[in-house]
Amino acid sequence: MTGSRFTRSFLLLFSAPLVWAMHFLAIYAWTAVLCERPEWRAERIIPWGVVLASAAAIGVIAAINLRAWSRRKEPDGNAGFVQMTAAALGLLIVIAIVWETLPVFLVPVCG
Repeated sequence: MTGSRFTRSFLLLFSAPLVWAMHFLAIYAWTAVLCERPEWRAERIIPWGVVLASAAAIGVIAAINLRAWSRRKEPDGNAGFVQMTAAALGLLIVIAIVWETLPVFLVPVCG
C-alpha cells in the first residue's frame, strides 16, 4: 500500500473501530429484519448470525493487528506508539464485540 505515513497510521488506528461499527450495524439490522418477519420463525437463526458476524469481526481485527505486527521494524519515533495504540484499541474493540454478542444468549430474541 502506497501512501503517506500519516495515512497508514490513521488507517491502522481506526480500522478496528470501523470494523466494530460495521459489526454493530450488521447485527442490529439482522435482528431487526428477522424479528419483523414472525412467519420466518427466526428466533433460532438470529443467534447464529450474530455469533458468525462477531467471529468474522474479531477475525478481521486480529488479521489487521497481526499484519501490522509482522511488518514491524525497529520502532522509529511514533511508529511503535502507533502500533501499540492500535493493538490496545483492537483489544478494547474485541471486548466490545463480545459484550454486544452476550445479550443474544441472555435475553429472549424478538421479545
